[in-house]
Amino acid sequence: MNRIIVLNNIERDLAVAGGTARTNQNKDNKLNKDNNKAKQLKVDIRGMAGEIAVCKYYNKYPDLRIGPNKRGHDLTLGELRVDVKCTQYSTGFLCAGENHFPQSGFIYLLAVEDAPEYRLAGWQWSETLIQSQNLGEFGYQHEQSQLRHMDELDEDFK
Repeated sequence: MNRIIVLNNIERDLAVAGGTARTNQNKDNKLNKDNNKAKQLKVDIRGMAGEIAVCKYYNKYPDLRIGPNKRGHDLTLGELRVDVKCTQYSTGFLCAGENHFPQSGFIYLLAVEDAPEYRLAGWQWSETLIQSQNLGEFGYQHEQSQLRHMDELDEDFK
């Protein structure tokens, strides 16, 4: 069963404000991954919107702090730390950068954007994703068919 979360206008405005602030903060700290500010802004807004959608689904308040995320995750579900990844591509991969490392009790969750809708495509343990055989063009990656089903999370946290 697909999990579709619809963001309302205020939630989308919040994603724009948060994504813009992240882009500007990263520019100030010389951390932008892409020299194309317009492209980076879209990525940051999409990422913030994906986080808001996942938080809405799990009835959590999103982390709106701006600055380096030294915690490495976007929210917690019980003791489980969750890093939300969001793609605009309906068949997009779950990707984590090459600087990521396996951690116990840590998952990556993929949201697929078709604004204002966000589909929760699935998730994966960091120890499973962060392996040398999963290295690709965009870091560690899994196709959606390789992800764990959302039902497994919902049993414990929904």
